[in-house]
Amino acid sequence: IPVQPSNTAAGASISPAVQVEVQDASGNKIANATNSITMAIGADPSGGTLSGTTPVNATSGVATFSDLSIDKAGVGYTLVVSASGLTGATSSAFNITSSAASKLTITVQPSNTVAGASISPAVRVEVQDALGNLVTTATSSIAIGIGSNPGGGTLSGTSPVNAVNGVATFSDLSIDKVGAGYRLSALDSGLTKAESAAFDI
Repeated sequence: IPVQPSNTAAGASISPAVQVEVQDASGNKIANATNSITMAIGADPSGGTLSGTTPVNATSGVATFSDLSIDKAGVGYTLVVSASGLTGATSSAFNITSSAASKLTITVQPSNTVAGASISPAVRVEVQDALGNLVTTATSSIAIGIGSNPGGGTLSGTSPVNAVNGVATFSDLSIDKVGAGYRLSALDSGLTKAESAAFDI
């Protein structure tokens, strides 16, 4: 693999394009080779999916994979190449990072709680990219409020909370009125808001 995969954002094409060379047993390029070469993920630390054109036919002994991408952020991915009748190859390790912050997701949902008591476990909100990867660099201010309010309750607790490594933890939220089917909404300027599952007070 003369052009190895490089660190890339999730969902973006790996650039420069990965190139695979057809060689003889001594490592010399076979200039007239036109083999069909397949690319796949080898080491897969985050359960990512490889997208892009594969297999690719070699031209003058070289197959160029110009549109490969992986959707899940992770450290230590590798790619493996194979072709019928040839010894395969494995790339050097590379990383997939999250792309730009796009949305909020509530990863620890609010649970049924007694009126006035702190919701436990603490509600957690993640800043994620469009593909659902945690944006670990995010430190933005995230506000939380009541989205659906069947009991006419008031939400108390610390809000907004600054994200730490892309996660905001709301540890002291409470609602003062009994009701079935409350929902919380998490907001951050410029990002798609998140709404919790329903819960009861």
